[in-house]
Amino acid sequence: MILRFKLALASIVLCALVPAPGRATTREIAELQSSRLAFNQSVLNQLTFDTYRDSYDELQARPYNLLFSNIGRHTNLSPWEGDTGAYRHYLNALIGNNGAANVDNDADAIQGSMIRRETAALAWGAAAAFLSGTNGSTSSNPGSSFSDADDLKSFDLRGAVGLQLSERRVLGLGIRWYQAMTEVADAGFEPGVGGSRDSEEFDQSVIAIDAGLRHFSSARTSWDGRVLVALGDSTQYASSENFDDTGVLTDRFVSQNYEISRTELGLETGYNRLRRGGLGELQVRLGLHRVEQSLDRRDLSYSDSGGSVTPDVTLIGQDPITSIDARLTAQFVFPAGETEMFTGTDLTWRQISGSTRIDETGTIVNEQIDDTATRLGVTVGLRQPLMRDKLRFVVSGRADLFDEERTTAFDSSATSEETSLSTAQYAIGLEGVLANVTLDLAWLTGEEAAVVPVTLGLPAGSRRTVDLDRLVFSAAVSW
Repeated sequence: MILRFKLALASIVLCALVPAPGRATTREIAELQSSRLAFNQSVLNQLTFDTYRDSYDELQARPYNLLFSNIGRHTNLSPWEGDTGAYRHYLNALIGNNGAANVDNDADAIQGSMIRRETAALAWGAAAAFLSGTNGSTSSNPGSSFSDADDLKSFDLRGAVGLQLSERRVLGLGIRWYQAMTEVADAGFEPGVGGSRDSEEFDQSVIAIDAGLRHFSSARTSWDGRVLVALGDSTQYASSENFDDTGVLTDRFVSQNYEISRTELGLETGYNRLRRGGLGELQVRLGLHRVEQSLDRRDLSYSDSGGSVTPDVTLIGQDPITSIDARLTAQFVFPAGETEMFTGTDLTWRQISGSTRIDETGTIVNEQIDDTATRLGVTVGLRQPLMRDKLRFVVSGRADLFDEERTTAFDSSATSEETSLSTAQYAIGLEGVLANVTLDLAWLTGEEAAVVPVTLGLPAGSRRTVDLDRLVFSAAVSW
């Protein structure tokens, strides 16, 4: 989540630095790809940068792996203390900005999960996250009134079922529904003079269904496969309104009037191997995701003056904006005495392409984008037990190399931008384990070396450090 935010920020800065003719409708749509609420990692997962997964992560990322709750559990599922033995229930709660890092108004998310093993062959789980933040002010007196607001509300609901088909096969089904809503508005009015109101609104809703199968080739090896299908829509609305001296609306200019439909298809497969004697494991995963977005409205921008509506930007035709992601990851955990060492690497490649043809107040504008991005990341860390394994110390670091090329072509011109970023992230945390209770406290931070010239009053070539401190707390219990 931290890296994705930084890369998006760098891309936005690049777009601002390079002027483009006409209206960049295609680029605007491509920027609206995901909601603001991210919620799929436990504290342990963040501390190890996706190397370790606990029961919470299995519910969020791979519902068909609900074997942790003793449905014919094999040893290569890396159970932690709270997941072993005869426990039938699992409850997890996360506190802090784990789910909502970098949102506009610094709101935090409250989230948790509940998992239950009903029978020897059936388990189910449910997870929920909710975020609500409002920053604003209102002032009024007989002479004037003013108000501003920055509202953000999001929720994320998930459910999963795991069914043991045989001693070697497990089937899983999962469903997810999430929605994000935000509004930023400023308004002012003075009786006898008039007033105005500016607002930006965003609303996104997505429903995703996935199914997967895991097959154990032996007591130490397993293969799995997963299919994900998701449908959703987003609306982006930005307007400016003027009022006369009596408070009656006189005219409105809508600069963004987008309704975007979204379809997603994902395919994943993985291989897991436990070392002899249960001393460490290797996991390799390969995934491919395709997301397609298209505009469902023709009037993308219009003016309304005294009830007379005049289209400013009209959609004539489009090639849906398509994003294709391919990712290969490998994680390895091995013991070094009492210490657990872990390392991992992942290679991600992305391509985004699409075009729109619009009529902008009588001028036909064709815009086409073609972007490619590659990221290589490496993680190294250790997990050290203390006090007879009642306390575990986790420390890790991650380095990423990112390269992106963005091309935007209009009828008579084209721009191409290249960005290269190196990023470093660090994590340190404690796990407290008391029988079936686990407490996690994590501190995560990082920095980036900016390669995009930004006027900050610093000498050319200076290293710009971005603070990314986050403190996250988690509590889990099984019974």
